[in-house]
Amino acid sequence: MPSFTAQSGRASWIALVAIAALVAGIAIAWQQARPPRPAGPAALVDEPTEQAIDQALQQTAPIDSAAFKQRWLDDVRGVDVSDLDAPRLELFLRRANAEQCTCGCGYTLAGCRASDMTCDVSGGRIQALLDSVRAGHITSARGIRARPRDGG
Repeated sequence: MPSFTAQSGRASWIALVAIAALVAGIAIAWQQARPPRPAGPAALVDEPTEQAIDQALQQTAPIDSAAFKQRWLDDVRGVDVSDLDAPRLELFLRRANAEQCTCGCGYTLAGCRASDMTCDVSGGRIQALLDSVRAGHITSARGIRARPRDGG
C-alpha cells in the first residue's frame, strides 16, 4: 500500500497541474475578451483648407423654416383640379397658398398638404375651398397673396 507521503506528493502534482490549467484558461479568456489591436498606425489626415471649410459651410446653410413653410406651391398634393379653368385654378392656388392651416404646423394649406397628407385639418379645409371655388362662392382673390414673379 502506498504511503501517506507518496499520496500527498501525487496530490501536490495534480494540484499544480490544475492550477496551471486554470491560469492558462484565464489567460486565454483575457486575451479573447480584449478589443483587437489596430492593424497599424492610423493614417495621418491633413488639416482642411480654408476653401474646403467655406465649401462645406455653403452646403450646410440653414433653411429658414418660416420661409419654407410659407413657400408658394403650384399644385396642392392629393387634389384633382383638372376641371378648373385657368382663372378658378389661380384663385384656388392663391387661397391655398395664403391661408394658414389651423392644425398648428405653421404651414399654409398647400404646404401642409405637401408635408402631411394625413392632416385632417388641411384636408377638410382644402376640400371646402375647392368646393367653394367650383361652386362660384369664392370669386375674388383681392387682398390675397399673389403668385410670386420668380415662381417660388
